[in-house]
Amino acid sequence: MNTDLLIYTVHALFWSAFGITRIVVQRSSRLATESAGQASVTSPATASYSRAVLAIHFVAFALLYFGLGTTVNLNRVPGIFFGQSLVGTLVMAIGSALMCWALAHFASWRLRAKLDAGHRLATEGPFRWLRHPIYMGLNLLAIGSAILAPAPVMWAGALLMCVGSDVRARAEEKLLAQAFGATYTDYCAHTRRFVPGIY
Repeated sequence: MNTDLLIYTVHALFWSAFGITRIVVQRSSRLATESAGQASVTSPATASYSRAVLAIHFVAFALLYFGLGTTVNLNRVPGIFFGQSLVGTLVMAIGSALMCWALAHFASWRLRAKLDAGHRLATEGPFRWLRHPIYMGLNLLAIGSAILAPAPVMWAGALLMCVGSDVRARAEEKLLAQAFGATYTDYCAHTRRFVPGIY
């Protein structure tokens, strides 16, 4: 058996954790009660070009999974350094934990940059330090995958994932600033987009 195929297990665990957390959060009335004191949106709004910026992430995922198919399935994963599989898996595990933690504090999450009536501003959990922990989790998934299977197409997918996350984050920040005004501006003054204390 090709041991590199275990990368698919890591990906399956990543997405399973995300899906299970999402279902639990949606069904949890406790979280809805806890967030009742937070600022919320009164009327729906959508970020400009939200579908177009979402497409960047879809292309990044296409590159990543194409790269996995051509390197892992064909047994062409280059070994770059000792412990490469462990490091890549740990990076992906951190990304998964970050996304699940974020979802546990963000019942209003949507795939597109869209605010429905009642959308609440998340400032607890990882949102205390990062404005976009879910996107950072996706970045770590992509980077960890590229470490595990370091082919050029994998690094291209990881780079595009990071660019897509940044573009989507900026579009969402404009929308949130319009919706929440000074509350969001003050929040941004104390948090970073992706890396605490850096960016």
